[in-house]
Amino acid sequence: MAGTSLIHRNRSGTGRDLGARLADRNDPVTAALDGINVNVFVCDRTFRMVFANARALRTLTELAPAIRTVFGLGLEDLLGGSIHRFHHDPARIERILADPSALPREATFTFGGITLRTLINAVRLADGTVHGYIVAWDNISERNAAADAAIREVVVANEVLAGVTERIVSLSGSSAFRAEQAENATSELRLAIAEIARSSNGALEQVRDAVAATEEGVSKLRDLQQSSTEIGDFLRLITGVAEQTRMLALNATIEAARAGEAGRGFSVVADEVKQLAGTTSASITDIEARIEAIQRAATEGAEALTRIEALIERVSESQNTVAAAIEQQSAVTSQIAEAISEMAVGSRDTAEASTTIQESMARVTEQTEVLHEIVITH
Repeated sequence: MAGTSLIHRNRSGTGRDLGARLADRNDPVTAALDGINVNVFVCDRTFRMVFANARALRTLTELAPAIRTVFGLGLEDLLGGSIHRFHHDPARIERILADPSALPREATFTFGGITLRTLINAVRLADGTVHGYIVAWDNISERNAAADAAIREVVVANEVLAGVTERIVSLSGSSAFRAEQAENATSELRLAIAEIARSSNGALEQVRDAVAATEEGVSKLRDLQQSSTEIGDFLRLITGVAEQTRMLALNATIEAARAGEAGRGFSVVADEVKQLAGTTSASITDIEARIEAIQRAATEGAEALTRIEALIERVSESQNTVAAAIEQQSAVTSQIAEAISEMAVGSRDTAEASTTIQESMARVTEQTEVLHEIVITH
Protein backbone atom coordinates (compact mmCIF):
# COMPACT_ATOMS: atom_id res chain seq x y z
CA MET A 1 0.00 0.00 0.00
CA ALA A 2 1.55 3.33 -1.07
CA GLY A 3 1.72 6.22 1.36
CA THR A 4 -0.46 8.36 -0.83
CA SER A 5 -3.37 5.93 -1.22
CA LEU A 6 -4.96 6.79 2.12
CA ILE A 7 -4.43 10.45 1.47
CA HIS A 8 -6.43 10.23 -1.75
CA ARG A 9 -9.26 8.58 0.15
CA ASN A 10 -9.20 10.81 3.23
CA ARG A 11 -7.99 14.28 2.37
CA SER A 12 -10.40 17.18 2.68
CA GLY A 13 -10.40 20.81 1.78
CA THR A 14 -8.84 21.98 5.03
CA GLY A 15 -5.66 20.14 4.32
CA ARG A 16 -5.79 20.58 0.55
CA ASP A 17 -2.51 22.42 0.11
CA LEU A 18 -0.30 20.14 2.19
CA GLY A 19 -2.36 17.03 1.55
CA ALA A 20 -2.51 17.64 -2.19
CA ARG A 21 1.21 18.18 -2.36
CA LEU A 22 1.91 14.93 -0.50
CA ALA A 23 -0.70 13.07 -2.57
CA ASP A 24 1.32 13.64 -5.71
CA ARG A 25 3.28 10.43 -6.22
CA ASN A 26 5.69 12.20 -8.54
CA ASP A 27 6.51 14.88 -5.98
CA PRO A 28 10.10 14.50 -4.75
CA VAL A 29 9.06 15.28 -1.13
CA THR A 30 6.52 12.44 -1.15
CA ALA A 31 9.05 10.09 -2.69
CA ALA A 32 11.63 11.11 -0.06
CA LEU A 33 9.23 10.54 2.83
CA ASP A 34 8.22 7.15 1.42
CA GLY A 35 11.86 6.18 0.95
CA ILE A 36 13.12 6.77 4.48
CA ASN A 37 13.08 3.84 6.87
CA VAL A 38 11.28 5.77 9.63
CA ASN A 39 7.57 5.93 10.49
CA VAL A 40 6.34 9.42 9.50
CA PHE A 41 3.00 11.20 9.96
CA VAL A 42 2.19 14.67 8.60
CA CYS A 43 -0.56 16.87 10.07
CA ASP A 44 -1.88 20.15 8.73
CA ARG A 45 -2.33 23.34 10.73
CA THR A 46 -5.64 22.07 12.12
CA PHE A 47 -3.96 18.96 13.58
CA ARG A 48 -5.48 16.62 11.05
CA MET A 49 -3.38 13.67 9.84
CA VAL A 50 -2.99 14.11 6.08
CA PHE A 51 -0.12 11.74 5.30
CA ALA A 52 1.52 8.50 6.45
CA ASN A 53 4.60 7.24 4.62
CA ALA A 54 5.02 3.65 3.41
CA ARG A 55 6.94 2.55 6.51
CA ALA A 56 4.26 4.04 8.81
CA LEU A 57 1.49 2.26 6.89
CA ARG A 58 3.24 -1.09 7.31
CA THR A 59 3.69 -0.48 11.03
CA LEU A 60 0.07 0.67 11.40
CA THR A 61 -1.05 -2.59 9.79
CA GLU A 62 0.71 -4.46 12.62
CA LEU A 63 -0.83 -2.15 15.24
CA ALA A 64 -4.33 -2.15 13.73
CA PRO A 65 -5.87 -4.64 16.24
CA ALA A 66 -4.68 -2.61 19.25
CA ILE A 67 -5.80 0.69 17.69
CA ARG A 68 -9.25 -0.70 16.97
CA THR A 69 -9.53 -2.16 20.48
CA VAL A 70 -8.46 0.99 22.32
CA PHE A 71 -9.71 3.78 20.07
CA GLY A 72 -12.36 2.03 17.96
CA LEU A 73 -10.71 3.17 14.73
CA GLY A 74 -9.86 1.16 11.65
CA LEU A 75 -6.77 1.72 9.55
CA GLU A 76 -8.86 3.51 6.91
CA ASP A 77 -10.16 5.95 9.56
CA LEU A 78 -6.79 7.30 10.66
CA LEU A 79 -5.90 9.73 7.88
CA GLY A 80 -8.15 12.77 7.58
CA GLY A 81 -9.01 12.72 11.28
CA SER A 82 -7.68 14.86 14.11
CA ILE A 83 -4.78 13.74 16.24
CA HIS A 84 -6.84 14.83 19.25
CA ARG A 85 -8.68 11.52 19.03
CA PHE A 86 -5.64 10.06 20.76
CA HIS A 87 -5.23 12.75 23.48
CA HIS A 88 -6.95 13.22 26.81
CA ASP A 89 -6.20 16.96 26.90
CA PRO A 90 -6.27 18.42 23.35
CA ALA A 91 -5.96 22.01 24.61
CA ARG A 92 -2.64 21.21 26.31
CA ILE A 93 -1.33 19.64 23.08
CA GLU A 94 -2.28 22.73 21.09
CA ARG A 95 -0.52 25.01 23.63
CA ILE A 96 2.65 22.96 23.34
CA LEU A 97 2.61 22.93 19.54
CA ALA A 98 1.93 26.67 19.42
CA ASP A 99 5.10 27.37 21.44
CA PRO A 100 8.13 27.52 19.08
CA SER A 101 10.52 26.96 22.01
CA ALA A 102 8.79 23.65 22.82
CA LEU A 103 9.64 22.19 19.40
CA PRO A 104 11.03 19.79 18.45
CA ARG A 105 9.45 17.73 21.22
CA GLU A 106 9.91 14.11 22.22
CA ALA A 107 7.02 12.19 23.77
CA THR A 108 6.11 8.61 24.61
CA PHE A 109 2.61 7.41 23.76
CA THR A 110 1.26 4.22 25.33
CA PHE A 111 -1.98 2.36 24.65
CA GLY A 112 -3.16 -1.27 24.81
CA GLY A 113 0.28 -2.64 25.64
CA ILE A 114 1.84 -0.65 22.79
CA THR A 115 4.44 2.07 23.41
CA LEU A 116 5.30 4.57 20.69
CA ARG A 117 8.21 7.01 20.91
CA THR A 118 7.48 10.20 18.93
CA LEU A 119 9.44 13.23 17.82
CA ILE A 120 7.22 16.12 16.60
CA ASN A 121 8.28 19.32 14.88
CA ALA A 122 6.61 22.11 12.97
CA VAL A 123 6.65 22.39 9.14
CA ARG A 124 7.57 26.04 8.66
CA LEU A 125 7.70 27.99 5.44
CA ALA A 126 10.49 30.42 4.64
CA ASP A 127 8.58 33.31 6.22
CA GLY A 128 8.17 31.33 9.46
CA THR A 129 4.52 30.45 8.86
CA VAL A 130 3.56 27.08 10.34
CA HIS A 131 2.19 24.99 7.50
CA GLY A 132 1.69 21.82 9.53
CA TYR A 133 3.47 19.29 11.73
CA ILE A 134 5.60 16.25 11.01
CA VAL A 135 5.85 13.33 13.46
CA ALA A 136 8.60 10.72 13.31
CA TRP A 137 7.73 7.77 15.50
CA ASP A 138 8.74 4.24 16.34
CA ASN A 139 7.14 1.24 18.02
CA ILE A 140 9.38 0.57 21.03
CA SER A 141 7.04 -1.94 22.70
CA GLU A 142 9.25 -4.96 22.04
CA ARG A 143 12.40 -3.06 22.97
CA ASN A 144 10.84 -1.85 26.21
CA ALA A 145 9.50 -5.31 26.96
CA ALA A 146 12.98 -6.72 26.38
CA ALA A 147 14.41 -3.99 28.61
CA ASP A 148 11.82 -4.78 31.29
CA ALA A 149 12.61 -8.48 31.06
CA ALA A 150 16.33 -7.77 31.12
CA ILE A 151 16.14 -5.61 34.21
CA ARG A 152 13.90 -8.17 35.91
CA GLU A 153 16.49 -10.83 35.15
CA VAL A 154 19.24 -8.54 36.43
CA VAL A 155 17.28 -7.82 39.60
CA VAL A 156 16.53 -11.50 40.17
CA ALA A 157 20.13 -12.47 39.45
CA ASN A 158 21.37 -9.74 41.77
CA GLU A 159 18.99 -10.88 44.49
CA VAL A 160 20.22 -14.46 44.14
CA LEU A 161 23.83 -13.32 44.00
CA ALA A 162 23.23 -10.99 46.95
CA GLY A 163 21.85 -13.93 48.94
CA VAL A 164 24.83 -16.07 48.03
CA THR A 165 27.25 -13.25 48.81
CA GLU A 166 25.53 -12.57 52.11
CA ARG A 167 25.86 -16.25 52.94
CA ILE A 168 29.54 -16.10 51.94
CA VAL A 169 30.02 -13.04 54.16
CA SER A 170 28.34 -14.85 57.04
CA LEU A 171 30.35 -18.04 56.51
CA SER A 172 33.56 -16.09 56.00
CA GLY A 173 32.97 -14.16 59.19
CA SER A 174 32.24 -17.39 61.05
CA SER A 175 35.27 -19.07 59.48
CA ALA A 176 37.47 -16.11 60.36
CA PHE A 177 36.21 -16.19 63.97
CA ARG A 178 36.78 -19.93 64.26
CA ALA A 179 40.14 -19.65 62.54
CA GLU A 180 41.15 -16.97 65.02
CA GLN A 181 40.02 -19.23 67.88
CA ALA A 182 41.99 -22.11 66.37
CA GLU A 183 44.94 -19.79 65.88
CA ASN A 184 44.82 -18.76 69.54
CA ALA A 185 44.45 -22.39 70.65
CA THR A 186 47.32 -23.44 68.39
CA SER A 187 49.49 -20.64 69.76
CA GLU A 188 48.75 -21.85 73.29
CA LEU A 189 49.49 -25.43 72.20
CA ARG A 190 52.74 -24.30 70.62
CA LEU A 191 53.74 -22.54 73.86
CA ALA A 192 52.80 -25.67 75.85
CA ILE A 193 54.84 -27.87 73.50
CA ALA A 194 57.77 -25.48 73.79
CA GLU A 195 57.51 -25.68 77.58
CA ILE A 196 57.32 -29.49 77.37
CA ALA A 197 60.36 -29.43 75.07
CA ARG A 198 62.28 -27.32 77.58
CA SER A 199 61.24 -29.61 80.43
CA SER A 200 62.10 -32.66 78.33
CA ASN A 201 65.52 -31.23 77.54
CA GLY A 202 66.05 -30.54 81.24
CA ALA A 203 64.99 -34.09 82.09
CA LEU A 204 67.28 -35.41 79.38
CA GLU A 205 70.19 -33.50 80.90
CA GLN A 206 69.30 -34.91 84.33
CA VAL A 207 69.15 -38.41 82.87
CA ARG A 208 72.55 -37.89 81.31
CA ASP A 209 73.87 -36.64 84.66
CA ALA A 210 72.34 -39.72 86.33
CA VAL A 211 74.00 -41.96 83.74
CA ALA A 212 77.34 -40.27 84.37
CA ALA A 213 76.88 -40.49 88.17
CA THR A 214 75.91 -44.17 87.91
CA GLU A 215 78.90 -44.92 85.76
CA GLU A 216 81.08 -43.14 88.30
CA GLY A 217 79.41 -45.08 91.15
CA VAL A 218 79.99 -48.39 89.38
CA SER A 219 83.60 -47.41 88.81
CA LYS A 220 84.05 -46.49 92.51
CA LEU A 221 82.46 -49.77 93.66
CA ARG A 222 84.74 -51.67 91.34
CA ASP A 223 87.68 -49.77 92.78
CA LEU A 224 86.36 -50.69 96.26
CA GLN A 225 86.14 -54.32 95.22
CA GLN A 226 89.72 -54.13 93.97
CA SER A 227 90.92 -52.43 97.15
CA SER A 228 89.07 -55.01 99.29
CA THR A 229 90.73 -57.78 97.36
CA GLU A 230 94.10 -56.18 97.86
CA ILE A 231 93.37 -55.70 101.59
CA GLY A 232 92.37 -59.36 101.81
CA ASP A 233 95.67 -60.32 100.24
CA PHE A 234 97.55 -58.18 102.77
CA LEU A 235 95.49 -59.67 105.62
CA ARG A 236 96.27 -63.17 104.47
CA LEU A 237 99.93 -62.23 104.41
CA ILE A 238 99.63 -60.79 107.94
CA THR A 239 97.78 -63.92 109.09
CA GLY A 240 100.61 -66.04 107.81
CA VAL A 241 103.14 -63.85 109.62
CA ALA A 242 101.06 -64.01 112.83
CA GLU A 243 100.82 -67.77 112.55
CA GLN A 244 104.56 -68.04 112.06
CA THR A 245 105.07 -65.63 114.99
CA ARG A 246 102.81 -67.78 117.15
CA MET A 247 104.75 -70.92 116.18
CA LEU A 248 108.03 -69.20 116.92
CA ALA A 249 106.68 -68.00 120.28
CA LEU A 250 105.56 -71.54 121.03
CA ASN A 251 109.02 -72.87 120.17
CA ALA A 252 110.56 -70.12 122.25
CA THR A 253 108.41 -71.09 125.20
CA ILE A 254 109.44 -74.70 124.87
CA GLU A 255 113.10 -73.74 124.69
CA ALA A 256 112.70 -71.38 127.66
CA ALA A 257 111.13 -74.21 129.64
CA ARG A 258 114.13 -76.40 128.88
CA ALA A 259 116.45 -73.65 130.00
CA GLY A 260 114.92 -73.69 133.43
CA GLU A 261 115.33 -70.70 135.68
CA ALA A 262 117.53 -68.95 133.20
CA GLY A 263 114.88 -69.00 130.49
CA ARG A 264 111.93 -67.95 132.67
CA GLY A 265 111.95 -64.28 131.61
CA PHE A 266 112.30 -65.22 127.99
CA SER A 267 109.40 -67.63 128.47
CA VAL A 268 107.18 -64.82 129.71
CA VAL A 269 107.99 -62.70 126.67
CA ALA A 270 107.47 -65.60 124.33
CA ASP A 271 104.12 -66.34 125.93
CA GLU A 272 102.99 -62.71 125.46
CA VAL A 273 104.16 -62.77 121.85
CA LYS A 274 102.17 -65.96 121.33
CA GLN A 275 99.06 -64.35 122.86
CA LEU A 276 99.56 -61.23 120.73
CA ALA A 277 99.91 -63.40 117.62
CA GLY A 278 96.72 -65.21 118.56
CA THR A 279 94.89 -61.94 119.12
CA THR A 280 96.24 -60.61 115.80
CA SER A 281 95.13 -63.76 114.05
CA ALA A 282 91.66 -63.53 115.59
CA SER A 283 91.39 -59.84 114.67
CA ILE A 284 92.50 -60.52 111.11
CA THR A 285 89.86 -63.28 110.87
CA ASP A 286 87.21 -60.78 111.98
CA ILE A 287 88.55 -58.16 109.55
CA GLU A 288 88.52 -60.70 106.73
CA ALA A 289 84.89 -61.50 107.51
CA ARG A 290 84.04 -57.81 107.42
CA ILE A 291 86.01 -57.28 104.23
CA GLU A 292 84.21 -60.22 102.63
CA ALA A 293 80.91 -58.60 103.65
CA ILE A 294 82.12 -55.32 102.12
CA GLN A 295 83.13 -57.15 98.95
CA ARG A 296 79.71 -58.84 98.71
CA ALA A 297 77.95 -55.51 99.30
CA ALA A 298 80.22 -53.84 96.74
CA THR A 299 79.53 -56.61 94.26
CA GLU A 300 75.80 -56.40 94.85
CA GLY A 301 75.95 -52.57 94.67
CA ALA A 302 77.92 -52.75 91.43
CA GLU A 303 75.41 -55.19 89.97
CA ALA A 304 72.50 -52.95 91.13
CA LEU A 305 74.18 -49.88 89.70
CA THR A 306 74.82 -51.77 86.47
CA ARG A 307 71.11 -52.58 86.24
CA ILE A 308 70.28 -48.97 87.10
CA GLU A 309 72.74 -47.86 84.45
CA ALA A 310 71.05 -50.07 81.86
CA LEU A 311 67.63 -48.78 82.94
CA ILE A 312 68.79 -45.17 82.76
CA GLU A 313 70.26 -45.87 79.32
CA ARG A 314 66.84 -47.08 78.18
CA VAL A 315 65.21 -44.03 79.79
CA SER A 316 67.77 -41.86 78.01
CA GLU A 317 66.93 -43.51 74.69
CA SER A 318 63.22 -43.03 75.35
CA GLN A 319 63.85 -39.44 76.38
CA ASN A 320 65.77 -38.85 73.16
CA THR A 321 62.86 -40.34 71.20
CA VAL A 322 60.39 -38.15 73.11
CA ALA A 323 62.55 -35.08 72.51
CA ALA A 324 62.71 -35.84 68.78
CA ALA A 325 58.93 -36.41 68.68
CA ILE A 326 58.31 -33.15 70.57
CA GLU A 327 60.59 -31.30 68.17
CA GLN A 328 58.73 -32.77 65.19
CA GLN A 329 55.37 -32.01 66.83
CA SER A 330 56.54 -28.46 67.48
CA ALA A 331 57.47 -28.08 63.79
CA VAL A 332 54.09 -29.52 62.69
CA THR A 333 52.25 -27.29 65.16
CA SER A 334 54.09 -24.27 63.77
CA GLN A 335 53.04 -25.26 60.25
CA ILE A 336 49.43 -25.72 61.42
CA ALA A 337 49.54 -22.34 63.15
CA GLU A 338 50.82 -20.68 59.98
CA ALA A 339 48.15 -22.43 57.89
CA ILE A 340 45.38 -21.43 60.31
CA SER A 341 46.72 -17.87 60.37
CA GLU A 342 46.64 -17.78 56.57
CA MET A 343 43.12 -19.27 56.70
CA ALA A 344 42.00 -16.53 59.07
CA VAL A 345 43.49 -13.84 56.82
CA GLY A 346 41.88 -15.51 53.77
CA SER A 347 38.49 -15.64 55.50
CA ARG A 348 38.72 -11.98 56.43
CA ASP A 349 39.78 -11.10 52.87
CA THR A 350 36.88 -13.19 51.51
CA ALA A 351 34.43 -11.39 53.79
CA GLU A 352 35.79 -8.01 52.69
CA ALA A 353 35.71 -9.07 49.02
CA SER A 354 32.12 -10.33 49.41
CA THR A 355 31.12 -7.02 50.97
CA THR A 356 32.74 -5.23 48.04
CA ILE A 357 30.80 -7.53 45.68
CA GLN A 358 27.55 -6.64 47.46
CA GLU A 359 28.30 -2.94 47.12
CA SER A 360 29.21 -3.41 43.46
CA MET A 361 25.98 -5.35 42.82
CA ALA A 362 23.99 -2.56 44.44
CA ARG A 363 25.69 -0.05 42.13
CA VAL A 364 25.09 -2.35 39.13
CA THR A 365 21.40 -2.56 40.06
CA GLU A 366 21.18 1.22 40.34
CA GLN A 367 22.97 1.73 37.03
CA THR A 368 20.77 -0.91 35.38
CA GLU A 369 17.67 0.88 36.61
CA VAL A 370 19.03 4.17 35.26
CA LEU A 371 19.83 2.53 31.93
CA HIS A 372 16.38 0.96 31.86
CA GLU A 373 14.83 4.35 32.47
CA ILE A 374 16.93 5.83 29.66
CA VAL A 375 15.92 3.03 27.28
CA ILE A 376 12.26 3.31 28.16
CA THR A 377 12.07 7.10 27.88
CA HIS A 378 14.21 7.60 24.75
